[in-house]
Amino acid sequence: MADDSGREHWFAFNILPHETSLRRWLAGLRIQDSDALDIIQESYALLLERDRLDDILNPRAYLFQVAHSLMLRNIRRARIVPIMAIEELGTIEVADKAATPEQKAIGLDDLRHLSELIEGMPEQARQAFVFRRIHALSQREIAERMGISENTVEKHIARGIRWLGDRLADGGNPCSQISKGDGRKNKRV
Repeated sequence: MADDSGREHWFAFNILPHETSLRRWLAGLRIQDSDALDIIQESYALLLERDRLDDILNPRAYLFQVAHSLMLRNIRRARIVPIMAIEELGTIEVADKAATPEQKAIGLDDLRHLSELIEGMPEQARQAFVFRRIHALSQREIAERMGISENTVEKHIARGIRWLGDRLADGGNPCSQISKGDGRKNKRV
């Protein structure tokens, strides 16, 4: 961020609204009010010392992570640490909306399954669908690349979406086959 007014605006819009939930989170960890205030103020100072702020994708999660790191640092430096502080720090879940490893694995599996379904589309429908939905080309660009009219591109994309919808409605069942000629389902026996 180039100027201080831009930094102040970013900070006021992206960080300050989370102070109440950060205070609540710290109170839930049995952090005394004076210590919580110190952690919050030091978190703000560390954030404002960064060269850039606009590269922080999830400001709330980043704020909580900074506060968590400061708590850990304070506990390491303390000569006497209440046993509750150590127990509770082991179970802290930083308020982050990022996917869990399980959610990432499920998402990758879903993506792999969708990719396999797209590969099974009729050739021209698949090609038009991929150009449009994956490469974000316009219908005109797709028509030029495929050597067909824009109207035909639109029909191929619609056919691909219908084909994919039918397959997803069947749970991606490999036993159902879409006829490449007319788009109707034929069940294999």
